[in-house]
Amino acid sequence: MKKNIFFIFFFFLIPFNSFSLEIAIVDIDYLINVSKKGKKLQKELKIKSDNQFKKFQNQEKKFKDTEKNIKSKQNVLSQEEYKKEVVNFTEKVKKYNIDKKKTISELNKNKSQEIAKLLKEINNILIQYSKENKIITIMDKKNVIITKTENDITQKILKILDN
Repeated sequence: MKKNIFFIFFFFLIPFNSFSLEIAIVDIDYLINVSKKGKKLQKELKIKSDNQFKKFQNQEKKFKDTEKNIKSKQNVLSQEEYKKEVVNFTEKVKKYNIDKKKTISELNKNKSQEIAKLLKEINNILIQYSKENKIITIMDKKNVIITKTENDITQKILKILDN
């Protein structure tokens, strides 16, 4: 009985603030979209994507023109020559579609790699911040239902990321 009272008494004498049980939240999507590095990355990726999209549009316009040209020759060319042109055109379109799919895949892969680099940098900042401020758990804001607003460290992390 005396041992139980001692443990209860000891428990209440220990200051609660000496335990570092703080949980913080951070909005990762916000950091990616609003930070200087995130905006720069998104701008670069958009420019690459838009340039490639313009190339696709130009090539597809050329294909439509070529298709109209081949159709206009249908009555002028012999059956065999017309079929050869159609087959040749079809092969070019197939090759183009394969190249287009490959290019889009490469763009997406590059986008994923660049975002992963930014996320790694954010993660390193979060690790350092948590060590300095004795934070045990940091959660992404989208996974939190409710918490105190004081627990949101997004703006603090944004300042560090932008420097």
